[in-house]
Amino acid sequence: MKTVTGRVMNAESISLSKAATLLSGFASSENGTSQDVSAYLRRSATAFTELKNIHREIKSKRTKPRSKKKRKSDGEIGSEERKSKKRRKSKEIDC
Repeated sequence: MKTVTGRVMNAESISLSKAATLLSGFASSENGTSQDVSAYLRRSATAFTELKNIHREIKSKRTKPRSKKKRKSDGEIGSEERKSKKRRKSKEIDC
């Protein structure tokens, strides 16, 4: 097995999307690595791409506008129903 050496060229943070793109490009290029290392790089690139897609899905779910009104089917009682229940309780106590 060959010894691998390297050095840090840039210490700036990059986005997950950019990292996935760079890793995919490196994995698909002819970089002179063994079959095992190439397979590992391809699996890693696929995992980064999947993670990027999951982050994108989560972000899109967070930015969807939500309705401020809760539906009665969700178990929420409407304001009119709450008022009538309060009135009934107060009448029962007065009796």
